[in-house]
Amino acid sequence: MKRLAGIVFVSLVLLPGAAAQPVSLAVTHEELAQLTAVSGYEERVTAWLAEWLKKFNPEVDNLGNVVVTLGAGAPHRLLVTPIDEPGYVVSAITPEGYLRLQRLPQSPPSSGQAGVHPWFDVLHAAQPVEILTRSGKLVPGVIAGLSTHLHRDLSTAERTDQLDRLYVDVGARSAEEVRALGVDLLDPLALEKNSYWLSNSERTAPFISARAGAAALVHLLGRLDPVKLDGTLTVAFVVRRYVSQQGLERVLRRFDAGEVFLLQPLERGEAEPGAGVLVANVEGGEPALAADLLRLARENHVRARAELAEPAPRGRYTGEFPLPARTAIVGIPVRFPQTPAEVVSHDDLQQLSDLLGLYIGLLREELPLTGVGGSSAGGATRQSVEDYLRDLATVYGVSGHEGPVAERIIGMLPPDAREWATQDGKGNVFLPFGRPSEKPRLIFVAHMDEIGWEVADIRHDGRLVLARRGGFLEEYFLGRAVLVHTAEHQVPAVLELPADYRTAAYQPAPGREHVAYIGARTRAEAEARGIQVGDSVTVPKKYRRLAGRRANARSFDDRVGSTALIAAAWQLWRRLVPGEPLLDKVDREVIFVWAVEEEIGLEGAKHFAARAAEEGGMPEFVFAVDTFVSGDSPLESPRFAGAQLGEGFVVRAVDNSNVAPRAWVDRVVEIARRNNIPVQYGVTAGGNDGAAFVPYGAVDIPLGWPLRYSHSAAEVADLSDVEALARIVAALALEF
Repeated sequence: MKRLAGIVFVSLVLLPGAAAQPVSLAVTHEELAQLTAVSGYEERVTAWLAEWLKKFNPEVDNLGNVVVTLGAGAPHRLLVTPIDEPGYVVSAITPEGYLRLQRLPQSPPSSGQAGVHPWFDVLHAAQPVEILTRSGKLVPGVIAGLSTHLHRDLSTAERTDQLDRLYVDVGARSAEEVRALGVDLLDPLALEKNSYWLSNSERTAPFISARAGAAALVHLLGRLDPVKLDGTLTVAFVVRRYVSQQGLERVLRRFDAGEVFLLQPLERGEAEPGAGVLVANVEGGEPALAADLLRLARENHVRARAELAEPAPRGRYTGEFPLPARTAIVGIPVRFPQTPAEVVSHDDLQQLSDLLGLYIGLLREELPLTGVGGSSAGGATRQSVEDYLRDLATVYGVSGHEGPVAERIIGMLPPDAREWATQDGKGNVFLPFGRPSEKPRLIFVAHMDEIGWEVADIRHDGRLVLARRGGFLEEYFLGRAVLVHTAEHQVPAVLELPADYRTAAYQPAPGREHVAYIGARTRAEAEARGIQVGDSVTVPKKYRRLAGRRANARSFDDRVGSTALIAAAWQLWRRLVPGEPLLDKVDREVIFVWAVEEEIGLEGAKHFAARAAEEGGMPEFVFAVDTFVSGDSPLESPRFAGAQLGEGFVVRAVDNSNVAPRAWVDRVVEIARRNNIPVQYGVTAGGNDGAAFVPYGAVDIPLGWPLRYSHSAAEVADLSDVEALARIVAALALEF
């Protein structure tokens, strides 16, 4: 569903001949909503508006306000809407290459001034973000988060819910590398923008309501016939709502309008998406204009409702703004306001545009609505290690639902190896090769599954009760978009926040019930979307390159390990004489295993180990190929888990489930150094699949790679470590 807003923006700014009218209200809103516009840094939206509205000769002032004035004389109507969103600005760059942040707005909310809620910072932790540089380039990064495996005591772990604990990782190793990317102090930063359609024409995206008013007014201008306009109409798109409403104040002091329509969020409104247009008067002001709008809505069957009066806008130092008696505040309902998964209704937005058009009385024919969509497909030929990882990391496979991952892995193996790849009754994929000899039998096991949820119940109101699959810090997922994976397709949803998130700070709540909202109003409506109890649920993900050789994607744990086995298989196949089977060329028995259900207790590995023991195929050594959760982060203690990104694969010698004998650790290190493979070794936390083989007589020697911010959307790895991991697997298969 996501459009390439950045490309659209560049084409509009650089090509003077670009079209001047949006395709539809839905597309206009989506394009505007995906542009970063932190308060005080709204230039991308300003440029977009100036280009789209150029036939109206818009004025752009030195703050960034965009103003269109049509007609002349009385009556003079002013329609004004903010275009900015809350976010952050780079306030410092550490010598290690991390960015420090200051939030905009800096001041807490007060009467008549915009602010943010207590959860705002915690909802940004461990999330993908974008930094807007002075050149207009968007630099990807992630906000650091605590690694789940290193913080098992969730009730006492220190949380990343305060500015002093927010660090941004762009993949750089130094301040110099950060600046080489074009990033510097004062650059604004916001969440990466992705939008999803829910049921009942609802859409979710980070701060999507921030540009709802702008979309409605752009759409309205595209439908007006200026020749027939009676009086003067001024439409203003104003900046800096979260900086003492400076843009609004300037416009109000400049234009002496007889009627003012403020299109903005209604902070006191409690209506849900689908309720229509919300109309309120200014606290202490006259209700006449609001009453006229509501009457017009009733007469024309436009959904609208009266809301409580809103505080009059005011400046931090200048007091209340000049407003005429005929002033109304107009908006649409927002579910989960000021979160990464705000929900608004396109139908409500259309009603808003229609109501304003009816009031002005001069509408052209409606523009047709067009849809947007996309698809992706994976390859099955020999590729680079990064190609394998990019492909595999974006496949979904919650514990117990690994079928698509298994299918993709088999398809990515060397062609003749695919014939040997098998799935057992549990769903594990295994690839045996080599021949019996005096050398020890080896198994390498990575896991295919990822953390997520299953639908445990569908409530009468259409909301989904979820059961966790795997361990994670819930604050990195509450209030975000999720995907329900049905038998036929993916259904977007939002993982709900507690009802008091706008007034109470985040507190850990072990056992908190997780509920997903899909926009449905009844159980039958949810079921009509194909949703059933037992369907898996995940957070959306994609592969993102950071600076240097760093990359980000959720589920690197353990798609990196799975990728390493695929890449190792190709490396082994390439060493052979073309056409000769690997079975005859490797003088020992080796099995590559891609296991299921590791995140919920090593279930796939336990099944495979038990069967191997029964059938006499237990290996002498098992190499679990999984994450080395690293303390290479400004949020973690340097006491242990000290493997560094970019310094090589890691022998995961000690973790919660196993201690590898030092003699065998040293043997792996010796083989790595002989083959010029960068290697580290150390102690971390978490369990590994190899522990399931130890009771049957195997020695567990886990292999990993350093990973930052485990079990979050911010996971970061270094591609050179992934390549080293694949190389050591191939070397051990031949030399151990």
